[in-house]
Amino acid sequence: MNTTTRIPIVLMSVEETAQAVSISVKTVRSLIRQGRLRAVNFGTRMTRIYLQDLLEIAKGQGYQVVLPSSLSLEGTTPKKAQRLKDAETGSANKLAKCRKTPKAGEIAPDGVSHDTHYTMAEVLSTFDIKYGRFYEVRNRYQLQSVHAWGTTCFKKEDVERVIGLYNEEQGKNISDDWYTCFDIMKLYGLGKTQVRRFAETHGVRIRKFKGGRANYYLKADWEAARKKAEKQSASTKAKRK
Repeated sequence: MNTTTRIPIVLMSVEETAQAVSISVKTVRSLIRQGRLRAVNFGTRMTRIYLQDLLEIAKGQGYQVVLPSSLSLEGTTPKKAQRLKDAETGSANKLAKCRKTPKAGEIAPDGVSHDTHYTMAEVLSTFDIKYGRFYEVRNRYQLQSVHAWGTTCFKKEDVERVIGLYNEEQGKNISDDWYTCFDIMKLYGLGKTQVRRFAETHGVRIRKFKGGRANYYLKADWEAARKKAEKQSASTKAKRK
C-alpha cells in the first residue's frame, strides 16, 4: 500500500514547494504546466500545490523533501492556531475577548481634557466655521493638533487666538469703527471709485482685509472729511444764500 495515501490533504504555495525540494520556482511552475504536479488556482498569486503529489514526484525523482516549519505531517495545525493555543496555557490569557481595553473614543494623552482642548466638532459648532475655512486657518497660523477621544483636538487658547486673528484679518470684528466700501456706497449713493478717491483725497485712513481685496475706511475720518467737504462745496454755499 502506498504510504502517501495516508498523508492529510495539505496545500503548499509555489515558493514553499520550491523550498521543500530545493528547486527553483520556475521549475515548479514548469511541472505544473506539464501536468506532472497537480495544482489549484485560487486567483492571482494564489496557486497551491498538493503536498501528496509533491511527495510522490520527489520519491520517483529521488528528491529529498524538507517541509517548511509551518507544515507538519503529524498534524496540520496552522501557526495562528498554535499561537492561540500557546497564549491560553499561561495563568493569564492575554487574548481573551472578555478582557476590557479602552476604546479609541475614551483615550486622551496626558494633559489633554475637555477643559483644555476643543474637538474638531466643537470648534466648528462653537465658532460657526465650516471645515474648509477652518482648514485654511489651521494652515495659515500653523495651529498644532493632538489626537484624543478618537478625533483631532486643539488647545482652546490657541483656537481662540487664531480665529480672532483670522476674523480681524477678514474684517469681521471692526464693523463698529470702520465702514466697508459697500456701507459707504449704500449710505451716500457713491460709486466704488468715488469712495476710494474721496478717501485718498481727504486722508481717510484705510485698512485692507481679505488678502488686500477689500478696503475698510475709518468711520471717524470719513465723517469728519464728509462734513468738511460739505462746508466747502459750492452747492452747499449756494443753498445757504
